[in-house]
Amino acid sequence: MAFLGIDHPLIAVRDLDQAIETYRSLGFFIAPPGQHPWGTSTALALFRHQILEIVSIGDASLLDGYEAGSFRFGRHVEGFLEKSEGVALTALFTEDAGEAEAQLAARGIPCTGTINFGRDVVRANGQPDRTKTTLKVFHNDTMPRLSVFACQQHRRDLLEFPDRMTHPNGAHGFAAATIVAEDKAPVLDWLTRVHDVSATTDAEGFDSVETTNGHWRIVDPSQFHSIYGADLPDDFLADGPRIAALDVRVSDFDAVNGVPVTTEMSKLGGIAMRFVGSRKHA
Repeated sequence: MAFLGIDHPLIAVRDLDQAIETYRSLGFFIAPPGQHPWGTSTALALFRHQILEIVSIGDASLLDGYEAGSFRFGRHVEGFLEKSEGVALTALFTEDAGEAEAQLAARGIPCTGTINFGRDVVRANGQPDRTKTTLKVFHNDTMPRLSVFACQQHRRDLLEFPDRMTHPNGAHGFAAATIVAEDKAPVLDWLTRVHDVSATTDAEGFDSVETTNGHWRIVDPSQFHSIYGADLPDDFLADGPRIAALDVRVSDFDAVNGVPVTTEMSKLGGIAMRFVGSRKHA
């Protein structure tokens, strides 16, 4: 049975090594970096059914590979990095990518294209194995940074290793991804259709779209500043609405004091972040 929850916003950065160092300094366990077959390099902080993923350009000669309809994943990331760092698009968790495609098509959101890929890995017992992943891309032409893709990890057992999911800061996933928009109506329309729910308000009174794994918070620039105390760059909304912050769930709220990690978005790759207290689920 398919479901769509926030899995991993892709935080695109120009200097992956520096970003890894920064996130490790905040108490995230970042696994050794790897590379997608379409040329983007990637580093992950793993949670259950969610990932904090940082991407950059690894091998520019591969960026035109794995074309999905009119969509080239590597070029999409490259295009946004030419303008600014930040979230380029977001993966949504699904257990059945084909069913997710059918569900969104029924709601008037056609699939742009499909990507199937895998990589060779070695299990803890020394045995070779191979991951298998299916992506169904749903590109938003008018709000490109809010494009999403349904991500089915057929071999999640080769990704969610317990020793890589324990973070010194106690993080265990995302409570919310905050989108900034001058006009919130198109954003709410897009996300309510993607998730097949009605818009609501979150516990802090902001416009919200609930998913099965965290919620989208939609705010205007002044509301964003009131939440995170961060100043948006002057050209932040040049490409339309986009994710500006992540709320990270931690089981030991006192350990991180419940305050924003930083109000300087450039330090985290074009986003703000705050820790929020939340009991860890099994």
